[in-house]
Amino acid sequence: MDLSSIFLIFIYVFNIMCVLKLIFIKRSDTRVIFAWLLVFFFLPYVGFIFYFLIGSKYKMRIMSKKYGMGEIEEKYNKVLDEHIHNIDTGKIQFREVETEKYRDLITMNSKNIMCYFTQNNEVELLLNAKETFSMVFEDIKNATKSIEVMYYIFKAKDKIGKEFISLLEEKASQGVKVTLIYDGIGSLHTHMSDFKKLKEVGGHVYRFLPSIIKSLLLVNYRLHRKIVIVDGKIAHTGGINVGDEYFGLKKINKPWRDTTIRMTGYSVLSFQTRFWSDLVFLQNQSFRKINRAKFKFDERLLKSFYDPIEEGNVGVQIISSGPSSRNDSIKDSYVKMITTAKKYLYIQSPYFIPDKTILDALRMAAAGGVDVRIMLPGIPDKKPIYAVSLLNVAKLLKYGVKVYLHSGFLHAKTLVIDDHVSTVGTANIDIRSFSLNYEINAFIYNNEFAIKCRDTFLNDIENCTIFDIETYSKRGLWKKIYESVWRFITPIA
Repeated sequence: MDLSSIFLIFIYVFNIMCVLKLIFIKRSDTRVIFAWLLVFFFLPYVGFIFYFLIGSKYKMRIMSKKYGMGEIEEKYNKVLDEHIHNIDTGKIQFREVETEKYRDLITMNSKNIMCYFTQNNEVELLLNAKETFSMVFEDIKNATKSIEVMYYIFKAKDKIGKEFISLLEEKASQGVKVTLIYDGIGSLHTHMSDFKKLKEVGGHVYRFLPSIIKSLLLVNYRLHRKIVIVDGKIAHTGGINVGDEYFGLKKINKPWRDTTIRMTGYSVLSFQTRFWSDLVFLQNQSFRKINRAKFKFDERLLKSFYDPIEEGNVGVQIISSGPSSRNDSIKDSYVKMITTAKKYLYIQSPYFIPDKTILDALRMAAAGGVDVRIMLPGIPDKKPIYAVSLLNVAKLLKYGVKVYLHSGFLHAKTLVIDDHVSTVGTANIDIRSFSLNYEINAFIYNNEFAIKCRDTFLNDIENCTIFDIETYSKRGLWKKIYESVWRFITPIA
């Protein structure tokens, strides 16, 4: 047997090992397993390369452990253990009586992703890019100490991108500590040279991932979070990135409908902890050694958890997830919200590629009498994903789920149930957001805010058409084949 034959046998065995790992070790969703089986079958000698690049999350867990801020996280967890105990034993009294009904959801979130529940917050709902950047820029202009910015897409050459950078340059030149992180894949046409002046005046800019080689090897894992933190007192998050299209300036997806939130209070500390964790992860890859002063600075943050900031009366949990997480924490929280709903559940998402767990939860909720409504874009930005999204919601119609298609491109990521619990953030209803992307969502426990989310959904219906199963079922054969092919690819795309 020659050397080439031995090599091919070795590669084939390696492919089989990858399949066995998926089935017996990872125990992935059956659709994910089947999709990878197709890859290994049709590409027997290169399938493992695709799996290594976009399938295995183990390398991200190794990197997070190697480059993460374990010392700080250990101290944070000790603080949180006491907090969880207080929730379990009823020592924490909720400021709104209605919140008591959702103690189990709060407890699950605290244990599942080690997140803090706070009640000293104010939350403002913003419904478009104009509102969002008006507030973000005003907050940045008033900054005196620090500005921390993180975006999946930061188009430095767009009008809004240039304005954003110019404002950051101005604040950095005034002595404000400016730190910006952007995703290298989401911001393909953005380069470090775009931030040259910002760095010259003292700003710090990082790309996720800092190494070009790592970016290629880990191309499927993206920093999808959108966070702006000002002076440790104000935080913004939601669906909007930095790009002109978010203002509805491009005909292909005009009008653009999106949602963000502006938060003040105790929950901002959770945003800042998340931002610093990601920052340390990037710094360690660049410099290998952490500045010990940063650890001391972070420890002051941890101590502040014992000294709440009195800002408002809204209950909030900040939940983040990613490929380095053991659990799909945001998905788990979505499922818990769905199964907890008694009266209604309203969902807005640009994509709808859930796994069987969420599909079954929605089906059972609707069958149990819950008013389940889902709103998707009427104008797609990714036609294959959109085709599968429609295929998925079509399955739910016969159980009583109502589906609406917005007149433009709906990019909001929101859920609201029963006039009390809502979530706004960066995670879509799809497998990518649940398992492959680094995401962040605010879960908000408050009657007034939930009613605003409910009313926003109902108002948006005025700009929608009802998704009609009779019309949808008349689509042609080739359309059905197209959907079916992409249905098997989307779990790994």
